[in-house]
Amino acid sequence: LIYALTNALYLKYNEKVKTQAYILGIIRGFGISLVSLPLLFFTSFNLTIPYIIILIIQGILIGIYDSHIFFASLKYGSNSTSGFMATSVWLTFIFWWIIKPDITKTLLNNHIQFLSLIIIISLITIFYWKIMNVHLNIKAEIYLYPASISLALMSIITHYIAIKSPTQFDGVIYYLTISCFVSGIYNLIKQLIYSKKHHPKNYNKPTFYQAIWLVFFSTILITAKTLALRISPSPGYVVTLLLLTPIFSELVHNKKIILDINKIIFIILLVVLTMLS
Repeated sequence: LIYALTNALYLKYNEKVKTQAYILGIIRGFGISLVSLPLLFFTSFNLTIPYIIILIIQGILIGIYDSHIFFASLKYGSNSTSGFMATSVWLTFIFWWIIKPDITKTLLNNHIQFLSLIIIISLITIFYWKIMNVHLNIKAEIYLYPASISLALMSIITHYIAIKSPTQFDGVIYYLTISCFVSGIYNLIKQLIYSKKHHPKNYNKPTFYQAIWLVFFSTILITAKTLALRISPSPGYVVTLLLLTPIFSELVHNKKIILDINKIIFIILLVVLTMLS
């Protein structure tokens, strides 16, 4: 829930500041890494080569995800962009079932549980799209496929980062320092390439305090996400709860939530899914 709330703050941030996506990624990536760096000395430093490679891949995926989300929001609007998150739920579950055949086999042997899971996720997706009033935009969908795939893979990799670390603290700090630093490098390179191909646009540069605020709630976001994915039986459950982001965004923007039948059913379905997990 904290992950969904801070994700809402993160998405709302750029609506207000209107910062170019790559610049936002540079500030976020390097800022989080710099603030978290001193805490690295309190970890066990028990890092293997495969683990470091996974952390680097995670940083690249962060850069891909962030840039596509914000560029899509500016180009296609928030309604078209919001639909991708439900797609990521399905992709996360599917990828997880592929890489965990033993879990998949156990799930398939329990026909009632498997069918219940499929039905509940399907209903959650339908009611999420109804709440967001999602309109199909083929160009937006194609552009957002990298973001959908990235979010799914990021969730699975975060689970790996969390459970393969000696302690909860270590996993969070490795993510904050190494993966976020790599995402900063990725966005820096993309920004240099982007600036050569495109004329400067009227993007606002965040003030020092706005940058500090971005780093602060982004750090909380990553910490909550890593801890949630450490204890969840499947990353798919965490990504599904992330669909609460628009409702939290409404709360942040309007200071209240206007409930209707679609939202009530949607929330009930999420509670049932959580109990099923």
